[in-house]
Amino acid sequence: MNKKHRFVLGFSIVAVLLIYLALTSGVVANNYEISQAVAAKQNLTDKVINVNGSLVVGTDKWDPLNRTLTFKMTDGISTIDVIYTGDKPNIPPDYTYVQVVATGQFDNNVFRSYKMLTKCPSEYEGAEKVSNKS
Repeated sequence: MNKKHRFVLGFSIVAVLLIYLALTSGVVANNYEISQAVAAKQNLTDKVINVNGSLVVGTDKWDPLNRTLTFKMTDGISTIDVIYTGDKPNIPPDYTYVQVVATGQFDNNVFRSYKMLTKCPSEYEGAEKVSNKS
């Protein structure tokens, strides 16, 4: 077998594996605002999605023993209960606004999340102020 045939064979195997992983992983998630997700909840059962919104101030409770964070999330129109399981996200203790993207799926009226991304504007404001001084 010459180099060209080995390259084509190797490339074909990698391509088939990547396609297989994309089709079977279920990781391809759609992005929804909370009100959209709530409206489409019946059609989203058993589907992994991303839900975008903000953490409702004062509703977050961290359970270190079970590595679980429970909180309410809103987009200003609708509010949902979220149970996130994983490493503790970076949420400042004195926050006033935290933007959240949670990945998971609905379990009745609760959104169960296994991946969570937070953005706190106050963290970035300090970085901008420092960089503006230089």
